[in-house]
Amino acid sequence: MRGIKGGKVAIKIPASLTADEVESVALAALQDPALRVVVALSGIHALPARQIRSMLVAHVDLPGRRLDPEGLNRPLDNYTAEAIDEYLAYRHRRWPNSTNPHLLITRNTATTTTAVGTFWMDRLVKELPVGVDQLRQDRILEEALANGADPLHLAHVFSLGAKASLRYTSAVTETEAERTPNTP
Repeated sequence: MRGIKGGKVAIKIPASLTADEVESVALAALQDPALRVVVALSGIHALPARQIRSMLVAHVDLPGRRLDPEGLNRPLDNYTAEAIDEYLAYRHRRWPNSTNPHLLITRNTATTTTAVGTFWMDRLVKELPVGVDQLRQDRILEEALANGADPLHLAHVFSLGAKASLRYTSAVTETEAERTPNTP
């Protein structure tokens, strides 16, 4: 066994969501204020589930239209601002005395200072045709398409490493190569 080398790990190329998947996610997000926030943060701002779960209310500046998870300092779009504003109103109605500093809370975390768990997040999105990771990947692919598949741009905007940025730009260039007809 000493001289046997393992093969390369297959790298999964991210794929865009279908129109039906996007519509299904959008309709589901209208039904639940917490889900709408998760969809906005993953599908628009491409935040991973870990960052969404740990985001604090202090990271959101609604009047200043800024979002600052883990020092990223991003502009806040209308959809996300409305989703967060509606969720905060819902949160205040449901748990008016909660002092939990996290943006998303549950009945179990409302009386503590802990973040929601992965189980809660998984259960929140289980009825969707795609998960939080696929929403995030779709957003990054959309940005790659819009900006000429520039890996440095993706790395800067989404705080990606070099390998991840190249994986998304490769996915975009492969997709565009498939669309372009070969003309002699």
